[in-house]
Amino acid sequence: MASDGTVPADPLLTLRELVAVHGIRVVVSDLDGVLRVFDPALWDELDAMTGTAAGTSMSAILGHPYLDEVVRGRGTHARWRELAAEQLVVAGSAPAAAREAVDRWARTPATVDPRVRSALLELRASGTAVFVLTNGTDRVPEELAELGLEDVVGVDRRFLLNTADLGAAKPEPAAYARARRRIGEVLGEEIPPASIAFLDDSQRHVEAAAQCGWQAVLHRAHAAGRPAPRLP
Repeated sequence: MASDGTVPADPLLTLRELVAVHGIRVVVSDLDGVLRVFDPALWDELDAMTGTAAGTSMSAILGHPYLDEVVRGRGTHARWRELAAEQLVVAGSAPAAAREAVDRWARTPATVDPRVRSALLELRASGTAVFVLTNGTDRVPEELAELGLEDVVGVDRRFLLNTADLGAAKPEPAAYARARRRIGEVLGEEIPPASIAFLDDSQRHVEAAAQCGWQAVLHRAHAAGRPAPRLP
């Protein structure tokens, strides 16, 4: 319930209404925190494994500055893991425990939100083009294959917009511009920004998409349990 006592609109319902009423031709969904989700309790387990203060593991992994390079295609997931382990050691973890914690994080499987998946597939079946835009890494393709999400991103991943491939990351305007250009290449025609609906659980990413002319919808279903873009 919102602070004014009202019940927030279901973002998936809002998305469907945009398509039905406002001539939306393309729906673009975020990945982490929307289509795939993770157990936030893992961070407490990692802090216990490393013997570090609460929040240390999340900071060392998701807060590492090298992640900015990885999601822009200028670094690798493997190197990110190495640097995260080194950061945990600096924070007081034993080296072996740090490596084990980072490996544990990387091995922990995600789950797919069935409501989001169904909504996206239903929209595609009704004639709306559907894409996934993620601040992703070089490992995203194999991760999505492991989750069986080829039905959403395509067996050839033609509907996947990975910022590691685009060379720019949300909320940068260039990420949305390059994503729209890629969408046009896949569909064989230029798509006006106002004909794109965007679903993301980051307020900053939603605002940036709106500034680029997209019809943006904030997804809050997992906001309480999602610690920033978790990219295993």
